[in-house]
Amino acid sequence: MFWLKSCPRCRGDLYETSDIYGIYIDCFQCGHYLTTAEEAHVRFAAYLGSYTLPKDRPVRALTEIAA
Repeated sequence: MFWLKSCPRCRGDLYETSDIYGIYIDCFQCGHYLTTAEEAHVRFAAYLGSYTLPKDRPVRALTEIAA
């Protein structure tokens, strides 16, 4: 599974992988391994279908999209 722009360290892309020790979530860009608490937060946010709006997106464009 992939989580785009969800790394708490660099805002990079996360992916789920496994090895002989179990399943874990790792960042493509910085190589950060998520802690158990960070994993729970990422998995719960993905379950809710959360989405963060980009800061550089103008409000006017957002209202046009919503219409």
